Amino acid sequence: MVSINDVRETVLAICNKNNYGYISPDDFNLYAKQAQLDIFNGYMSKYNYYMNMQNQHQSGSDLASLAQSAREVIEIFIETENLTPVSTNQYLSIFDLPLDWYHIDIIGYRGGPKVVDVEKTSRSSALRLSNSSLTTPTIEYPIYNVISGNVIEVRPPLIQADVYASYVRYPVAPIWAYVTLTNGEPMYNAGSSVDFEVAEDEESRLVDKILEKAGLSIREPEVYRNAQANDNQQQ
Repeated sequence: MVSINDVRETVLAICNKNNYGYISPDDFNLYAKQAQLDIFNGYMSKYNYYMNMQNQHQSGSDLASLAQSAREVIEIFIETENLTPVSTNQYLSIFDLPLDWYHIDIIGYRGGPKVVDVEKTSRSSALRLSNSSLTTPTIEYPIYNVISGNVIEVRPPLIQADVYASYVRYPVAPIWAYVTLTNGEPMYNAGSSVDFEVAEDEESRLVDKILEKAGLSIREPEVYRNAQANDNQQQ
């Protein structure tokens, strides 16, 4: 976790020192959210890269160590949640996914004689499998497909509850909350603020990314160039 107040104070100090202009709390919160998402997407890209290498049967102690390290970084974002059933017909059951999901790791079913993974497939493949007596989904071998951003279809329709998702969620948006003083200045409100969820050693990258985005917004090319150069050096 990184203190959002520490990051904001650093950003404002750099802006004030170089006469770059003032960043309002609302603008700062917008840039902070985007900066955190940039870093989070970097985490996921690195993790997916190493997992793809392993899935392609590339092995080795170094690769395994890198994959494990990448997994540990995203552990804070991994959740397991029971899915809410929406409806059922003679062909399938519909469930809502969590609103904050970024990547589905596992869809599972707990209602049978044992916990089983629900295999992901496309909607066309699900229809084809269901139309054959040899491949039709069963309680022991269920399937699912995503039909919209937050809804999945699960087959067979006998599965109407006890479905869960293990997934990577989006990071919670950081918020620098404040109260307005009589002279109009904002004062930090720790009780209502939300810190960054990325690792503590990402603080300097957050500062640079926020300055980069602020520089584009306030049309200060020097802010953007310096922040981008610093960010590139840290990657």
